[in-house]
Amino acid sequence: MKQFMTKAYLLIIGLIALFVVQTGSAHSSPDEGLREENPKGFVICERIKRQGICEEYRLNTLSATDKQLITKHCTVGARCPAEDRIGYCVRYKDPDGLVFDKHYYRGTGKKHDWDATTIEETCINSGGKFFEG
Repeated sequence: MKQFMTKAYLLIIGLIALFVVQTGSAHSSPDEGLREENPKGFVICERIKRQGICEEYRLNTLSATDKQLITKHCTVGARCPAEDRIGYCVRYKDPDGLVFDKHYYRGTGKKHDWDATTIEETCINSGGKFFEG
């Protein structure tokens, strides 16, 4: 009986801890959690001036081949900037199956800036979750 009570007590403590973590994350902004991740685990392909986009890849989710190709052409250990960002798509999936976070910016050399409605629609259609700003 004592062993059962100990296991039940530990289970209750674990559930309380899980509840506290979940409650805390529900009240933080979506970008807050995104920005807290260590930049060393990321590669960015930044094309803000030309196309108004910046893509963030998590190194631990890339295959060896994709990692080799992307790190050859992009910047390791950096994050896409928040300045002039219109919105971003978390877990965007491209037609080749790569999953990354895609950030969209205003004030580029393009004739027209991105608009939040188009970004959100593209994001959702690509299996991602859209956030403004």
